[in-house]
Amino acid sequence: MNPFPFEELQKILELNATELTTDEFIFNSTITYLERLLGYQLADKNYNELQTIRDCKVYTNQNHISEMINIIDMNTKLRVPNCVIDGRTIHFIDPKLENHVVFLNYNAGFTEETFPDDLKEVIIKLFLLKKKEFIKQQNNEDDTGFEIPKNIQNVINSYRRKSL
Repeated sequence: MNPFPFEELQKILELNATELTTDEFIFNSTITYLERLLGYQLADKNYNELQTIRDCKVYTNQNHISEMINIIDMNTKLRVPNCVIDGRTIHFIDPKLENHVVFLNYNAGFTEETFPDDLKEVIIKLFLLKKKEFIKQQNNEDDTGFEIPKNIQNVINSYRRKSL
């Protein structure tokens, strides 16, 4: 489920009821485009990984961990009870786990409650730009270049850097 639903965009922009099907396609295209630019999906999803503990820590492949479901030490097949999650980094308290392989099962991404306002604003602005481009294409206008304004690109870049 999308953390920023189309219905919310519809209310914010007071979209025309006769164009809702087209607007929803443009909205979905906007979400896909933004996810491609960011390099990760926005919606909260479940992930499984195998990681090797080095310096009593591992780094998850996904950002924005919403829930750590399970950590299993694959060497002993036991659940790891004590760790600290800091962003993408999981710090292990027990030094005996060094060089052990762990299985991580976690949820990562955004929910409607955790979705950042600045990314909502980016989606709204990109939607408006994409809709304007669509209208130009419908009118067979030659100037259909799509360029992201600097302020929107800056927000996108800040979220891309957070995922590195």
